[in-house]
Amino acid sequence: MSGSIRAAPRCICGLLSLCAAGLAWAEDPSAWFQTTTQKLFDAVAAGDRKVWDEALDERCMITTEDGEVFDKRAYLEQLKPLPPGFEGHIEVRRLTVRTLGDAAVVHYWLDETEDIFGQHLHTIYVDTDTYRRSGDGWRAVAMQVTVVPRDLEAIETDQRLWPSMVGEYAYSERAPSRYRVFLRQGVLYGGRDAAGATRLIPLAPLVFFQQGSIHIMVFVCDRQGVVTEVRELHKYNEVRMRRLTPTGG
Repeated sequence: MSGSIRAAPRCICGLLSLCAAGLAWAEDPSAWFQTTTQKLFDAVAAGDRKVWDEALDERCMITTEDGEVFDKRAYLEQLKPLPPGFEGHIEVRRLTVRTLGDAAVVHYWLDETEDIFGQHLHTIYVDTDTYRRSGDGWRAVAMQVTVVPRDLEAIETDQRLWPSMVGEYAYSERAPSRYRVFLRQGVLYGGRDAAGATRLIPLAPLVFFQQGSIHIMVFVCDRQGVVTEVRELHKYNEVRMRRLTPTGG
């Protein structure tokens, strides 16, 4: 009996410590989400399914940057280690948490570096996850990731056709807006007007990436080699703008 009495203060202190820790966790779970999210993406390169299995709710739905949708089982099945010659690391940045009762919305950026047989890749993603409180922890019920656009690197190409691309293009002669192409000091620019035109970054002799956008611009020639239109590849759609009249660059 006396031993139990002597142990009681220690038990009470221990319970108070646990309650205080639980209260702090409940008030601000940001540190837990930061640590947990980093562990999840550390596990991607290794194909570690255990970490993901513990974090995902059985009803979780995951949407990837390629538009693929997986339930928990399907996602775990496709999670495999990177093949030989591939190396990668993902760092979780700028994570924020908004708790809504027993739910939490977690938003963060993923800074990915990858090497493929000596070729270096760098990609930024933005991710939003939804968690629900489950007993003494949190489980993810939805995850969605999107690639953050960036300008593509220029590729050295044949520039002999560039002067022939200079001019004015439109969806229709009745369309109020125009797309204009300019050539300045050996660099092509495209836009609605000279002031707002941005660089056309070459990817191939007739293919360009529109700086500061997600658009690929493809110039089309007729059988005589004359540029007759430009096609804007936008969100997996193709929009045609026919050439009107050449203009000075």
